[in-house]
Amino acid sequence: MQTKPFLVEIQTEELPPKSLQRLAQAFLQGITAGLQKVSLTFSDANFFATPRRLAVLVENILTQQPDSTVDRKGPALKAAFDAQGNPTPACLGFARSCGVDVSALNQSGEVLTYQQLVKGKKASELLPDIVRQALETLPIAKRMRWGTHAEEFVRPVHHVVMLLGDEVIEANILGQPAGRNTCGHRFHCQQPISIPNPLAYQELLKHPGFVIADFTERKNIIRQEVTNLVKQHADAHVLIDENLLDEVTGLVEWPIAIYGSFPKEFLEVPQEALISAMQDHQRYFPIVDHSGKLLPNFVAISNLESQDIQRVIAGNERVLRARLSDAAFFFMQDKKITLTERLALLKKRIFQEKLGSVYDKAERLSSLSECIAEKLQVSIEDAKRAGLLAKTDLTTAMVGEFPELQGVMGYYYALESDEKEAVAIALKEHYLPRFSQDILPDTLPGCVVGLADRIDTLVGIFGINQLPSGDKDPFGLRRAALGILRIVIEKKMPLDLKELLLFSVKQYQNKLSNQQVVNDVLRFIQERLKYWYQEQGVSADIFAAVAALELTVPYDIYRRVEAVAAFKKLPDAESLSVANKRVSNILSKSADAIGLQKIDASLFENSAERELAAKLAEQQELIRDLSQSAQYKEILTQLASLRKPVDDFFDQVLVMAEDKKMRENRLLLLKKLRELFLHVADIALLQ
Repeated sequence: MQTKPFLVEIQTEELPPKSLQRLAQAFLQGITAGLQKVSLTFSDANFFATPRRLAVLVENILTQQPDSTVDRKGPALKAAFDAQGNPTPACLGFARSCGVDVSALNQSGEVLTYQQLVKGKKASELLPDIVRQALETLPIAKRMRWGTHAEEFVRPVHHVVMLLGDEVIEANILGQPAGRNTCGHRFHCQQPISIPNPLAYQELLKHPGFVIADFTERKNIIRQEVTNLVKQHADAHVLIDENLLDEVTGLVEWPIAIYGSFPKEFLEVPQEALISAMQDHQRYFPIVDHSGKLLPNFVAISNLESQDIQRVIAGNERVLRARLSDAAFFFMQDKKITLTERLALLKKRIFQEKLGSVYDKAERLSSLSECIAEKLQVSIEDAKRAGLLAKTDLTTAMVGEFPELQGVMGYYYALESDEKEAVAIALKEHYLPRFSQDILPDTLPGCVVGLADRIDTLVGIFGINQLPSGDKDPFGLRRAALGILRIVIEKKMPLDLKELLLFSVKQYQNKLSNQQVVNDVLRFIQERLKYWYQEQGVSADIFAAVAALELTVPYDIYRRVEAVAAFKKLPDAESLSVANKRVSNILSKSADAIGLQKIDASLFENSAERELAAKLAEQQELIRDLSQSAQYKEILTQLASLRKPVDDFFDQVLVMAEDKKMRENRLLLLKKLRELFLHVADIALLQ
């Protein structure tokens, strides 16, 4: 069958740079999924994305949908013919709908059927709807309208290109008739560019269009130009944040790197503030020396080839100087007030309407940090002080202007206020981890305050029943729960969350209306732990086996999960899991039937009973000692040796014997067996 390349391009006003790549990938996925749905095969497909366009190029697409057969069902045979064998109206109507005579219908089954050949449609007829559907399903947070159009899109649409081979597909997409003319660079190419066929698209946009349409190619060009430019000017490193690189790639169509500088006096401001001003506000790439110290230089990406590049550089430097002047002013003003003096300012800031001020939260953090520090044998004085001052930098002008610097500026202002370095570091670190893959605090005081902050927030918000729903999580409770888990597990902290949650509840002094807040938070954290393990490839049954014990010490749970995962790989694991299921079922039905307190050897009538009892007695003291030192892998390795005695027991012994004492003795034996395994997990839940 004949194949041709297909191109669709949506030309718009400037698209949001941070979501440009995601929109283009979703557009590509929507197009390819639509093609597969209608059986239009193709050899390859790629997306293009620039600030003013989303495009998809599909190579070697079938120009005609393949013919297909459809099995149509009609009335039942009993209703299709009367007693004389004549077709009924129902039968005649079905034949008529199929466009054939009654004799062509299949009468071999219980109902009339007909295999109908469906002629495939032309690709040019199917592609407009595929494109429309792909555009409708793009992940656009908020769509907009423009002019008098009823159509909605992420930005106003100016032109649409749709080509199949060298022919334009007649269609109206987002209020625009499809054609073959595209636009080049806004300044370098102001004449329309006619696309003769899809395969010429990319090169024509480059020359004469001055547009690098391929997002990845443009990103690599920017990375290379930035790196090379820095090497030409200094023996230094350029800081290339991947998120910033993606954003800059989404801002330009013809990237040109320029090298600029700013006055050295600004280096007296904390370099994190300067870097934030460059990266987050100006989209510049900062430059550091080999020790990581910021240099008074930067690289910016221009979107055009200027005939007077020095003028472009001067313009960028002027804008940055103004931004850095603001940062320097804020820093000087903020230093005039100590963090202790800023505590009073927290009383004017609301944490949550029902939960009081940020000052109230600071006092709770101090108390909770003291509690955690005492359990971990960390400096109580440092933890209390850091907890109290943790949120004071929220009152500074610098954090007001650069919110991303909260914690970081707390560190600098703590040092300016003559606080201990351990306290200052804790103020900076307690926000870590900020996201799932972020680094953890290096210091124990930082961990302590970080845990206290997250626990206080979870207890408070759950306590007033403001639980996250769907994608809405305004207080970042999911992130907080994961942060708690990562800190206590990766730092190997033997903390009992239930104890800490109960302590936290008391700090709220009856402000919480939810009486089940502790249980609700524990369930919520356990769900986060479940998802965390899923992301690490731990099967759900392994986690369920440990979760069944309803433990509240995450690091202990972690060690048990590791042990069960190792046990599951043993050759004896499956048999012992099945046996535990059987034991669990028997005991659940007979739990009240065990009157004996101790196994009576005189009631044994089978060698399998004696052998299992001997093995259990042999293991019991050893397992108890191993359990006290949390050597869970060793426990399950030891218990794996019980496979044969357990199998022999079930093969040779009738548990539910008629004799009551004998039956109770056997049930007690199984109960002891199950209790040994429950030192680690409920392996009956393993699949």
